[in-house]
Amino acid sequence: MPRLFWRLFLSMWLSIMAFAVMVSWINQTFIIRNAVEEPTVAFELNLNRFKTKLARDLKQGGERQVSGTLRSLPRGIRNHIFVLDPDGRELLGREQMLKKQKKGRAKVASKELRDAQGKVYTLISAGRLPPRALLAPGPQGVGMRLGVAAVISALVSFLLARYLAAPLGQLSRASRQLATGDLAVRVGAPLDQRKDEFGQLALDMDEMAARLQLLQQANQQLLRDVSHELRSPLARLRVALEIARNKDQSLVAEELNRIELESERLEQLIDEVLGLLRESSGTQDLNFQQFDLVEMLRDLVTTVNYEISSSRQPVELQHDSPLIIDADRELLWRVFENLLRNAMIHSGEDGAVQIHAHTVAGTEIQVRVQDSGPGIPDQHIDRIFEPFYRVDEARNRHSGGHGLGLAIAASAVRRHGGRISAANRRDGGLEVLVVLPTGQVQGSGA
Repeated sequence: MPRLFWRLFLSMWLSIMAFAVMVSWINQTFIIRNAVEEPTVAFELNLNRFKTKLARDLKQGGERQVSGTLRSLPRGIRNHIFVLDPDGRELLGREQMLKKQKKGRAKVASKELRDAQGKVYTLISAGRLPPRALLAPGPQGVGMRLGVAAVISALVSFLLARYLAAPLGQLSRASRQLATGDLAVRVGAPLDQRKDEFGQLALDMDEMAARLQLLQQANQQLLRDVSHELRSPLARLRVALEIARNKDQSLVAEELNRIELESERLEQLIDEVLGLLRESSGTQDLNFQQFDLVEMLRDLVTTVNYEISSSRQPVELQHDSPLIIDADRELLWRVFENLLRNAMIHSGEDGAVQIHAHTVAGTEIQVRVQDSGPGIPDQHIDRIFEPFYRVDEARNRHSGGHGLGLAIAASAVRRHGGRISAANRRDGGLEVLVVLPTGQVQGSGA
């Protein structure tokens, strides 16, 4: 068994035995030594004294006085003294008790008594049962009691040490498996069903392992998606180059333009992947500064409205003013630019996009980006912030998106200690909610 088990076992067992030895020593040394006489000796003295008194009462007062004396005796003495009349009847009617005393292991003695008229009575006395060896005073009894205490305390200590050490062993084995890379390991039953700290630790460890496994799967999926996304423009580049080689020089310019377009798309994809890795890893410190979020959103809306066509509805901004926040301005600019452009793409040319920004209790700022597009099926809502995830594969490829904008925005919001979520609106369209703390997040860097 592990060393911790034996440490717990020995410490508890030795503590209990030390206490038992101390109590036994106190009992043997002080109580018995300071007693005037042994309990057995005192009982015999009292018994003889009352026997003498009964014999005297029988001479002086007869059977009636003896019966009264018997009733007045202390119970511990009365149950050991019996007086039989000349007809063999016990004066207090205790024949059954007398039979039990005679059948027991106690020493029984009888003596004839005579009253003033010469009638013969029988006085029967029964001694106390000798104590069992385990309960007897003296070194032998003390030794036996300590032996029993040692066995019982060893059993209790064993069960208690096992109760404490076994969960630690199970947790240790699971942690070693995690350290070797086996993320599928779980502590599991019965430890996770306990209602104490060990059970909570097992649940936390299982949750940690599950999250690590999900992160590993997400990283593997990310690598597969990146490989696929990089392979597609490269394949198109090869096709365009092959076509350019086989065409007349007058038609080469068109293929070169296609090559340039695919190169730009490839460069954009690489920039987005690098941005995602930079935000999700958190290796770059945030440049915190105090600024008015409303002013930043107003500048962003102005920039976007300047770029869109005149036939399209401009982006609307509704806000409380001002909304002072301590955050990385450039990073939040990219967050809301991604959300805003994503809303414009999916709301269509005739759709409307609105931004609502207001404070909550002075400690949080809520920003809602709403569009009037078709929305997102409910089964996809929780996954749109995953890298490379597309609700409509064909539509996103046509629009030039790679499924990274929302993932980058979500990572940046979390780095600020905020939350991001999406939900379909009742009157149509999608709403993305960003909640940011107004103060600087501890541990995020400055």
